[in-house]
Amino acid sequence: MNTTTKCTRPQYACTNEKLKLIGSIDGYFPDFGHHLENEMGGLWLYPIKVLDGFWMHFIDHTAKTVSCYMQADEFKNFPHKNEFYYNHGLGHTTVVAKRTQIAPEGSLGVVVTYEFKNEGKEACECSTAFLARVNLRPLWLAEEINVFDGTEDEIKYFENENMFVAKDNRNPWYAALSCSVAPDDTRMGQFYGPENTTGNGVSCEYTHHFTLQPGEGKTLKFYIAGSFRKEEKAVSECKKLQQEKDFEQEKEKKYEDLYKVANLEIEDKNFENIYKWVKVNTDWLTLDIEEYGRGIIAGLPEYPWWFGCDSFYTLQGVLCMGDYKLCRDTLSLIHDYSVKYNGNGRIVHEILPNGHCPNYGNTQETAHFVTMVWKYYEWTKDQSLLDETLPYIKKCITWLQEQDDDNDYFPSGYGIIEIAGLNMEMIDTAVYTCEAYDCYSKICTLYGETEESEKFAKLSEDSKEQINKELWDDRAGLYCDAFASYETIEKKKDVIDGMLKEAKCDHVREYMQLLLDERKEDGNKERGWLLNRNWVINTPMEIGIAPIDKANRALEIMSTDEFIGEYGMYLNSLSQFATMTISTGVMAVSQAMYGFSDEALRLIKKIFKTFGMATPGSISEMSPDYGCFTQAWTTYSVMLPIVRFFFGICPSAVENKIYLNPCMPSEWTKASLGDVKVLDGSISISYEREGSQVKLNIKNNTDYPIVLKGRNNIIVNGQEFNEQEISQSEVEIVYDIKESSK
Repeated sequence: MNTTTKCTRPQYACTNEKLKLIGSIDGYFPDFGHHLENEMGGLWLYPIKVLDGFWMHFIDHTAKTVSCYMQADEFKNFPHKNEFYYNHGLGHTTVVAKRTQIAPEGSLGVVVTYEFKNEGKEACECSTAFLARVNLRPLWLAEEINVFDGTEDEIKYFENENMFVAKDNRNPWYAALSCSVAPDDTRMGQFYGPENTTGNGVSCEYTHHFTLQPGEGKTLKFYIAGSFRKEEKAVSECKKLQQEKDFEQEKEKKYEDLYKVANLEIEDKNFENIYKWVKVNTDWLTLDIEEYGRGIIAGLPEYPWWFGCDSFYTLQGVLCMGDYKLCRDTLSLIHDYSVKYNGNGRIVHEILPNGHCPNYGNTQETAHFVTMVWKYYEWTKDQSLLDETLPYIKKCITWLQEQDDDNDYFPSGYGIIEIAGLNMEMIDTAVYTCEAYDCYSKICTLYGETEESEKFAKLSEDSKEQINKELWDDRAGLYCDAFASYETIEKKKDVIDGMLKEAKCDHVREYMQLLLDERKEDGNKERGWLLNRNWVINTPMEIGIAPIDKANRALEIMSTDEFIGEYGMYLNSLSQFATMTISTGVMAVSQAMYGFSDEALRLIKKIFKTFGMATPGSISEMSPDYGCFTQAWTTYSVMLPIVRFFFGICPSAVENKIYLNPCMPSEWTKASLGDVKVLDGSISISYEREGSQVKLNIKNNTDYPIVLKGRNNIIVNGQEFNEQEISQSEVEIVYDIKESSK
């Protein structure tokens, strides 16, 4: 009997769109990270690191043994700031302390505030020493673009301004630190606090001596800023932080405004609260570097850069959140770098926040990009992005066709699951390409290219037919992972064997061996292979191209313990080793697509079960408590099922209508979603069910009508309801449902 956690030292983030400060919730800054080994924490002002961290040493001279580096015994996370509390951990002293840190909006720095208070009846003679370890260094793989870290960081102190200024000795990278209270002493050089961090950094320290009478407090503020271009910029940013502007009020208002859009209200207040935190986490992951671009990054702390695949999932949720600008900025960024690095229609996989592209893109990402640009237009009616990207979208479509070198409708190359060696004709690539052809057909119609539109509408239909024919395994009742010949699979046998070694289910191993044995005579004939039952076999249901009979059968099988664990959907049912929010999220969307809202809600709750298990206020990338402590595509996994399917909101810019097709989970008898941005305005919906009767209140603050649709379970005046166009700005509709959603 045992219990376990993979989060032995929880981390946090203090962020704005310019920087990310990452440390552990005890207030320390341990070395960690695998992309840049032991360097992923600290203060990052992309594309450079500024600090390894900072530490406060405290002495109560009136106590015998109180001399220690302060380690928090309580941590509180807020959307806009972090708070650390120091009580019993300081030892036998009547002094308590609180540390608050905030990254003001638009700033290139952070403000760190320490508040000391004497809660005793006698005066306390105190000393503090604030030590910061500067470590000016570049991003992961910077050497590939000939950017190298210097051999040391140089530092100087300007006494009249209480300011340290440090510089990398090879590059124009700067750090500036100052203090609100003139120090009694300072020092700089090669020394460390409680953690001996790696790198070519340098340390600086402010020392203060003060007396605290009973009940008296003392506040020390430290301002830390940086620049990857000029010393003057770092200094001016540091001085801006000293202006005592109400940074907290500004950030609080930002998040209050964020909550108001797509505001969910249900009886389950815990669920409602986590839903808000998902919005907050998304904001934390916005990164804006003027000369390199603005967009949503994948996750913290290991993936603080821009991705194709991750973004195309995430942005579907971002649209539901109403952040049109973030969606547009991210798509523009990915487009621009794809043009720069590829130019042939291929979409890049990842862009570092120094403009470097280490991976030119997986096949699936090119298809996903075309689809996402179209979804952006349909939701916002902003055609300018289509205008800008259309020339490259045409190249994307040509490039995708070129990857289908045997004309079987299935492009070759890596899909979402980047398993070395499995760069075959993968199901996710085939499915998203089918969807991309359909979206491209609609784009062509919008631009009056009728012949091209008809061509790709047919190609999309033909692709869908082939997917449902060739990639459906009727014996298993599931879609296949890949389309390949026996010879191809035989060559990749070592990869498959490696996956099978982790398999827990004997019947799965037996099935795989049977599959390999029975197909020996196939030679180079291609057919569908159900190799490792990865989560991407959900994708035909995710986008709705699976026939109802196949979808129902597959979804029922994949709702079992073979595929679903305590925290969601396994990455594959062979090993049942790992779960991610994206695998669970795609399953939730798939279930909701076919009307199984109860099952979709069950999956979202599994994701929510992991809330705060690694970091207070966050949901981890790897369920329940490891990987990145906050991950962008969780936004897709939560927002899309709720907004798009439970409430059924589906705007159509082409048709100048907003389709509404609610399919609420049975336990949500009262639910509302307020101020959902669609097209040129917003809509609000409240839903109330008693027995079989539903009251739907709709407020439409757009210039377009709402079309209420039914799922063959709505009864109005005794008749099955199909659809009704609603032109009123506010209306109440009463109808009956045959039965609760499954």
